[in-house]
Amino acid sequence: MTEPVDAAGGLNARRSTPRWLVVAVAALAAVFVVVLFFVIGRHLPWFDDARSVEPTSTPTASATPDASPTLTPAATPTETATSLIGPAAAGVHPWNELRGGECLDPFGTPWDETFTVVDCAAPHAAQLISRVSLNPDPAAVYPGEAAITAQLNLACTAPTVLDFAAAGAYPDVQWQASYPVSDAQWAAGQREYSCFITRSSGEQLTGSLQVPPAA
Repeated sequence: MTEPVDAAGGLNARRSTPRWLVVAVAALAAVFVVVLFFVIGRHLPWFDDARSVEPTSTPTASATPDASPTLTPAATPTETATSLIGPAAAGVHPWNELRGGECLDPFGTPWDETFTVVDCAAPHAAQLISRVSLNPDPAAVYPGEAAITAQLNLACTAPTVLDFAAAGAYPDVQWQASYPVSDAQWAAGQREYSCFITRSSGEQLTGSLQVPPAA
């Protein structure tokens, strides 16, 4: 007696499971696994902590204050220490009476207590080309010597205060400056720096090297 043969010619071949049934079983298994993990996950400690974290707004940049205060507002070479415009008259003056533009002879150092003002048409040892208020606000804190000196090179050689065409006649022009060097001077009202032009050779200047201030 011969063995039964199916339609495809195989011996004792079983009828194949319908494909839709396989897909349905797999889908149900996947849903069951997801639900199982969700239920287990709700009982883990990190789940509640994660839910309690609320999204924050977009981060904004924050500035960290510099360790040393800067000059506020920044000094501009055209500012004057007093409301008086123009150089002081010829003669001996205390340092705080100079306004900028004075030609000086003799000249010791920028820190002298008094200066002798002379006619700029005559030979002279130095010229005060600018005297500038650092910060007129009485409540302003002393910015520190380093913060002040860091700006002096640009301030004392700015084209708005130093006449480069006139200075070009001398190969050894140099600048020197005085400024408040301590909290005590600042608190006493010494808020200005003064820019002086001299020659490194010690030779004299003739004529003014200051750019006339705007009227």
